[in-house]
Amino acid sequence: MIKVVQKGLALVLVLLAFVIGTQNPNLVNVNYIVASSTLPLSTLMSVCFIIGVFIGCVVSVAVFSKLKWQNYRLKKSNRQMTTDTER
Repeated sequence: MIKVVQKGLALVLVLLAFVIGTQNPNLVNVNYIVASSTLPLSTLMSVCFIIGVFIGCVVSVAVFSKLKWQNYRLKKSNRQMTTDTER
């Protein structure tokens, strides 16, 4: 089930990038810290969108892993307390 959702999400992202790309063919000047370049606006928007999705996924994984670890510790503590009270 998870693989189907992942493939569906990837397909949606590719389609969204394609739609953005076809609507914005203008060239823009991008200034980096060290250099600058001229890119199509569609490419710049797609790259920024994908970077944003990646950062969102990394933050979500960090938050969920922290919560899962906290849940594990609480369950372990609860098990220890119940075995101590049964004695």
